[in-house]
Amino acid sequence: MRKAAWFWLALLLIVSFFVSCLCGRYSLGLADFWEILTGQAAGTMKANVFWNIRVARACVVGVCGAALSLAGFVYQGLFSNPLVSPDVLGVSGGASVGAIACILFWGGSMGLLEVSAFAGGILTVGLALLLSKAIGGSRVFDLILSGIILSAVANALIMAMKYMADPTQQLAVIDYWLMGSFSLCGWEEFFAVAPLCLCAALVLALLRYRLKVLTLGDEEAASLGIAVLPVRVISIVCATVLVAASVSVSGIVSWVGLIVPHLVRALLGEDFEANFFQTALCGASLLMLADTLARSLLPSEIPISILTSLMGALFLCGFLLWRRVKKEG
Repeated sequence: MRKAAWFWLALLLIVSFFVSCLCGRYSLGLADFWEILTGQAAGTMKANVFWNIRVARACVVGVCGAALSLAGFVYQGLFSNPLVSPDVLGVSGGASVGAIACILFWGGSMGLLEVSAFAGGILTVGLALLLSKAIGGSRVFDLILSGIILSAVANALIMAMKYMADPTQQLAVIDYWLMGSFSLCGWEEFFAVAPLCLCAALVLALLRYRLKVLTLGDEEAASLGIAVLPVRVISIVCATVLVAASVSVSGIVSWVGLIVPHLVRALLGEDFEANFFQTALCGASLLMLADTLARSLLPSEIPISILTSLMGALFLCGFLLWRRVKKEG
C-alpha cells in the first residue's frame, strides 16, 4: 500500500509539474516541449517562456505547496488538533502586516516586500511564544490563545492600514496580495525561498520521530526520554519559517496547510513518519494544479486563494459526508 502510494504521489508530482510548465495563456504543445528540450528552440519566445517563466514559477509553487502542507501537518501534530492551520500562531497575519506596511510606507518593491512579510511572520510567532510564557499554565493551550490574540491584533492593524491606503492605487495592491498570487514569482523568488524551506524541512525531518512521540502527549513523551520543550519550540520555529517564507513570495494562500494533511491521512492512513513526506509531495502537486487553473481558466489570472478556498471547502464537506456514510454503513 505504502509503496504504491509513493509511486502515485511521485507520478502526480511529475504530471502536475509538466502540466504547469505547458499550460497557460501562451500555450505550449508536446512538439514545442520536445524542441525546447533538444535545444532546437533556443533563443525563441517559447523557450524563454518555458525556462524563465513557467519552470521558475512551477518550482516556486511546488516549494510553497510543500512548505505550507508540511507546516500544517506539523502544527496539527504538535497541538493534537486536526483543525489547526499553519497560521494558528498568527504567522499569516503578521506576514500580512509586514507586507502591507511595505506597500503603504516603503513603495512595495518586490524584494523589500518579501523581507517585510517574512520578518512580520517571524516576529509575530516570537511574540506569541513570549506571551504564552508570560501567561503560564498549559503550554499548548496558551500558545493557541496567544496566536488568536496576536491574529486579532494583526487583523486590526491590517484594517487600519487599508483605511489609510490610497484607494486608487495602494488599496488594490494590498487586496490582491491578501488574496495570494504567484504571478510575479520567478527564479529570484525561488532562490530566496527554497534554501529557507529546505533547511526548515530538513530539521523537521530529523525530528519527525520525536514529533510522532509528542502526539502521544507531553507526559508520555517525557517518560520516553524526549526533551518536550526544546523539540516543541524548534518545531514551531521551523514550521513558522516554512509558512513565512511561502507567504512572503505569494501572499496569503488559504486552506492548503489545513486540508492536505487531512487528505493524506484519509487516503493513506495514520503512519506519522510516512505521512510527513507524503504530505509535502501531495501539497506541492495540488498547489501546482491549482495555480495552473488560476492562470488558465479566465483571460485574467484568478487569485490563488479563491481556488484553494473553494477546493478546500468542497473537500472538507465531501470528507465529512463520506465519513458519516462510512460510519452509518
